[in-house]
Amino acid sequence: MRAQSNDSIVVAPDSSNFVTASLLVAEPLHALYSVFGHATLRMECPVHGLDYVFTFESDPNFNTFMTGVAGKAKAKYIAVPTDTFISDSKKLGRGLKQYKLNLTHHEKQELWRLLDEEMMAGAYRNFNLLFTNCLTTSILNIQRCLIGEHFEWGELEFPQTLNDGELFRHAVRHSPWAEFLFITFGGTAYDRRSIQEYRLTPETIVPMLRKATIVNDSTGDSRFVVTDPGTTLVESSGTDKAMPITPTVVFGVLLLLTLLITLAEWLLDWRRLANSYDVLLFTAQMLVGLLMLYVTFFSELFVSVWNWYLIVFLPLPLLFRLIRQKKTVSHCWLCYSIILVLFILATPIIGLLDFSHQLITGSLLVRSISNYCQYKIENN
Repeated sequence: MRAQSNDSIVVAPDSSNFVTASLLVAEPLHALYSVFGHATLRMECPVHGLDYVFTFESDPNFNTFMTGVAGKAKAKYIAVPTDTFISDSKKLGRGLKQYKLNLTHHEKQELWRLLDEEMMAGAYRNFNLLFTNCLTTSILNIQRCLIGEHFEWGELEFPQTLNDGELFRHAVRHSPWAEFLFITFGGTAYDRRSIQEYRLTPETIVPMLRKATIVNDSTGDSRFVVTDPGTTLVESSGTDKAMPITPTVVFGVLLLLTLLITLAEWLLDWRRLANSYDVLLFTAQMLVGLLMLYVTFFSELFVSVWNWYLIVFLPLPLLFRLIRQKKTVSHCWLCYSIILVLFILATPIIGLLDFSHQLITGSLLVRSISNYCQYKIENN
């Protein structure tokens, strides 16, 4: 359908109301794909009846588990009628707020042109948690549309003063499983401090834009990027709840089960049960380790950096089972146990390490020590 012109709307002498550009911010949900929240740009031209939300979305044709893990999921801009976008938010009960951007008339026109250009380019970029996400691309387009001006971030306050990993933990603090999974695969990027455009979250972006300024290159005059108090387009329903069973609970139960099986092995001589449990535990460890190796060195979902958790999830215990010489196996289990103990002791030193992950380490350590003792006894 063609948009209808509205002759009743009077355009201001400076054309400031001819085009309106706004940042829309949707609240986080507990589902893994929306745990950070969502940010989009709304472009309106009331005179010609045009009103669209330009949203950066993953291409559904690539929306599979493996393409997501590989960082190969394509993402693109699509233009959605604002009424449709608001209706979808209402169906989800997802709070949605709007903040008008303090751009000049020509900058708003340029922003619209850039967004049209992005949309026509299609899904030419891979989605990445740092570099190509909904909020980062929106802010970069706002910076690109400036004419004879430049963008400056204001003084940073908490949580922007945190490093990348701590900032991430703060952003997903209400979703323990999202925190656990992303920390597992994020690696030593945790300790980085990326440029500000790659450290943004929908929760904190509006306070940041209220302090950020657009500065005239010639005169040095400046104005704040956002002065609008904001408009609530959709009220939050408050029905989205986090899973009551957290990683700490799950892996605490795993450690308890491991201890019980180990006690049964030594007190009741349930060797067969313990051996079967080892196969299950160390096979799961191997599968996670292989996935972690792939994400660390080949995936584009995160940056390629060293991951301390590879020490825990490397499939060494399964390799020990292939060794026939019992004395050698005993030494292997002893060395592995020492490594796991040192890894647990490093928790206060390495920010990436945390209690829920170390519950897994504890389970592996219990079985490692038990295997060492069994082989030691047999050798003697």
